[in-house]
Amino acid sequence: MTTVGTLGSAGRALVDPRGHITAVGEGWSLDWWIGADDRWHVAAREAAVRQQAVDAVPVLETSMRIPNGNAVQRVYGVAGAAGLVVLDLQNRSPGAVAAAFVLRGRPDRPIRSVALEGTTLVIDGRPALVVPFAPSRWLVARAGDPDAFDTVVAGGAVTGEFVPVQDPAGLEVVLMYPLAHTARMRVALALGEVWPDDVALADLPAPDEVARGWRIVLEQGTRVVLPDERLDDRVRRARAEVLLASDTPEAVAALEDWGFDAEAEYAWHGLRLRERRAARRRPAPSADGWPDDPAAFLVALRQALVADSDRGVALLGACPADWFGQGIEVHGAPTRHGLVSFALRWHGERPALLWEVSDPRPDLVITCPGLDPSWSSRTASGEVLLAPPVSRPAAG
Repeated sequence: MTTVGTLGSAGRALVDPRGHITAVGEGWSLDWWIGADDRWHVAAREAAVRQQAVDAVPVLETSMRIPNGNAVQRVYGVAGAAGLVVLDLQNRSPGAVAAAFVLRGRPDRPIRSVALEGTTLVIDGRPALVVPFAPSRWLVARAGDPDAFDTVVAGGAVTGEFVPVQDPAGLEVVLMYPLAHTARMRVALALGEVWPDDVALADLPAPDEVARGWRIVLEQGTRVVLPDERLDDRVRRARAEVLLASDTPEAVAALEDWGFDAEAEYAWHGLRLRERRAARRRPAPSADGWPDDPAAFLVALRQALVADSDRGVALLGACPADWFGQGIEVHGAPTRHGLVSFALRWHGERPALLWEVSDPRPDLVITCPGLDPSWSSRTASGEVLLAPPVSRPAAG
């Protein structure tokens, strides 16, 4: 699951690898189906579904194969008090299709009432989904009895004005819209504190604009260039995830380590005393594999690249064997000894290290134990040709 949202809003949603969206803090989720000439295609069940993060930021693009093309869903957050998370859907096939947006509750928090007030779908008295106009067909069924999908396939959807429905046993809601060749439409989850009265879906930022904004935000922290492009992408994704969910000790530690000082300070005030102690701790540098959790991954990677301690700053305190012979760059890593930047290049088997520390402390000591444990320096900047590393990657 990937978190989407924006730093300018409290609204958050989780998106699974097939584009199913769960509203954080709410009891409902949003799914999508496409009715094509051959049959109904359900993203949760189809084999031909793929997902990518646009520019490795929280703009998720999920493509589902339909006859002679794809249905492409993009999900992203936009700033504002209404806490909007946009679902942008495009029909990239030569034929017209029907798009269905499906809202379901949880077993412990079923949807008990639904109504359409203007262009806002209201669930249990709260705004849930902003739509461009009333659906052409719709269905509100008791959850699982019978299955809403089977009812839609059998032609049981309703044409006409949307009618409010209540049922304490729980409801499932299907809103259906025509989508012509190359056409696109948007709906938006309303997850904020303000009723989305004045939302003009067509005027909201496009996915590419939002991705561009995220790139600008992420450039403000520590920047790295790693030997593995996939790892670079994972760093960008993890930093965005942590910025969107910064309420744990691990997340605060990651924000501090990667140069997001204002966000770390804000999140720090929300931690309890025990959590603050946990946020101050760091693992020893290690290259034995990266944790799956985004915050733990960022902390572990930062420790391997730049480990800060009372004794000084260790550059590449742990260097994976498959990084040997490849270039690495770190720009603007905050430490208690100053702001650290370095680059690693290679001359044959010997690594060349260039470093610079801004506003260094007088007791600064720079080491590089993952490559040459015998080397150290007390200068704030310089370059050195280190000894060949003892450990080399295994052949083959």
